Amino acid sequence: MSQKSSRSACFVGASVSEPLLQAGILLSVFAYPIHLDPWMALGAVALFIPQFLFVPLMQAAVNRRAGSRIRILRQLGIGVIDQSDGHFRADERRIDRAFALDMGIFRLKFTMNFLMNLCSHLQIVSALLIGGWWVYTDRLEIGGVVAFISGISRLNDPWGDLVNYFRDISITQVKYRLLANAVNELSQDSRDFLKTAVHPAAREAMEPALPE
Repeated sequence: MSQKSSRSACFVGASVSEPLLQAGILLSVFAYPIHLDPWMALGAVALFIPQFLFVPLMQAAVNRRAGSRIRILRQLGIGVIDQSDGHFRADERRIDRAFALDMGIFRLKFTMNFLMNLCSHLQIVSALLIGGWWVYTDRLEIGGVVAFISGISRLNDPWGDLVNYFRDISITQVKYRLLANAVNELSQDSRDFLKTAVHPAAREAMEPALPE
């Protein structure tokens, strides 16, 4: 529990500065291709649109698996205390389930990175095709195409950092909800224990015998 709370606290420390920094860099770099040629910049933006579609969907699937994995690991921690044969068999199933969830998370993350890299390289290919045709028809200089490709390549780093930020914030939300639920369960159990520790009738019977 302390590990989850410390990681959430570390994320909160950079939760405001990181998106502002990366979004500012992204907008500043993107202004340069727009200045060179708005139509080529519009084509580059069009190739960003698929990322707005598949990144949230795949990240939601990662969050579901991460939440299930954390619950299973918590059950394994509880099972360490109870060393009965039934718990040993249940722990084996939980370990297999946690391993399957981990592999699913890795597959989704690597697939997401592959699709993002594919989109970024398609941006460069589209810039070469469109820019090359416009150079052929004397609508653009060859130096403009080179500068445009250089500007597009510089978009990948801030965009990847923003995706990682939103990935971290989604996982932190899942961990925070699980932590809050655990704290609420502990507080509810402590209140129930205090209510049942001393019965009211027994307290009334003991109070006359207590010294003043």
